[in-house]
Amino acid sequence: MDRTEESGTPGPGHERNTVSVRGVVRFLVSLAASLVVISAVVWGVFRLLARDAKSEDRPLSPAVASSMARLPPQPRLEDRPLALRTGLNAQEKARLSGYGWVDRNAGTVHIPIERAMDLLVQRGIPAVRSGSAAAPAPAASGPSGVPAAAAAPGKPAR
Repeated sequence: MDRTEESGTPGPGHERNTVSVRGVVRFLVSLAASLVVISAVVWGVFRLLARDAKSEDRPLSPAVASSMARLPPQPRLEDRPLALRTGLNAQEKARLSGYGWVDRNAGTVHIPIERAMDLLVQRGIPAVRSGSAAAPAPAASGPSGVPAAAAAPGKPAR
């Protein structure tokens, strides 16, 4: 059956007005614009977070340093409130970036974080023995979280 202009009866074929090309094009353009805007926002957020991460180790601003230099009224619990924090930060950085003994008698050492990650990449994560269902005992790893086998390559793990 052909659809004819005079009769208005349906004929073979398809309806030509079911899909609007203009609507599809509008949708695709708005989708692309949304993608560009969202990408710009995510890029800006990452830039902001990267800048904040770089500024974590910056020295105190003069305004903050001068306000910290003023002493509060009695009773003062800390005579130099920044000294403890800066000393602790220096100790932590030295511990995390240096070599040292954890237990000399057991042959356990601590190593820098970067070196520990390199060793884990090279050797893989140590497998748990089949006889023990639980994780290794805390004594098997040093305070830095590096297993004794990775920290002391010459010594077998206990």
